[in-house]
Amino acid sequence: MVDNRLVRAYIVDDDITASALLRKLLEDYSVELLGMATDANDRTLDDIVELEPDLLFLDVEMPSMSGLEFSRKLRPLVKPDMKVVFYSGYDKYLLEALRQQAFDYMLKPASRQELAKIMTRYYENKLSNIQQAMPRAEVTELPQVMVVNATNEHTVLNFSEIAYFRFDSERRIWEVVTSEGRKHQLRHRTTADIILAYSSLFVQIHKGYIVNVRHISKVSDSQCFLRPPLDHVNELHVSKNYRHNLMATFYNI
Repeated sequence: MVDNRLVRAYIVDDDITASALLRKLLEDYSVELLGMATDANDRTLDDIVELEPDLLFLDVEMPSMSGLEFSRKLRPLVKPDMKVVFYSGYDKYLLEALRQQAFDYMLKPASRQELAKIMTRYYENKLSNIQQAMPRAEVTELPQVMVVNATNEHTVLNFSEIAYFRFDSERRIWEVVTSEGRKHQLRHRTTADIILAYSSLFVQIHKGYIVNVRHISKVSDSQCFLRPPLDHVNELHVSKNYRHNLMATFYNI
């Protein structure tokens, strides 16, 4: 498993205890914390512009100016896709935050459950933007795949680590199986279409199986065989409805 930092974040909050808690909670995600500031002033603004974070956690009530005012001042100076999450001990600023097109709004103190929802939404949004920016024919491989499981744990896998996905019909949930045989349960809302959108090299062979063609050693009749160390796997049956697409992809790798 690779522990690369996929997201760069910055925190602005004059409440040191609250920002320390948020920093601690962010350690559960693939986040590189670029910096922390205790006031929304020009020095903080310059720091954010220079560092170019992907995600900004911004307190609303601060000494020099409010987070809302700071955001209005900052927005023209940073990249358009930087996401701002306002957070405060009060919900009275929620409407104004939405008017400023905030990515999300979180109440203090930050909770593991609320942050999990925000980070899951962020990664799903990020993946959607990647898919829209790149034509499907050109998306042959992503260096890493962010797997969000049923309990909102985030795991970064190399594309080459993923052997196949299988659908557990009893629990009604997809899971990913790695080349080492490890299994990661995916979120209940994960569908076959979401999995297939990661790469054109993920090919559905059956309504309950999606295979990384880079791990296929051969296709014989209605059976798909994988390379070692998964050459013992015999559950990958190929449905007639998916065989043509599988063979076309397999012979083009």
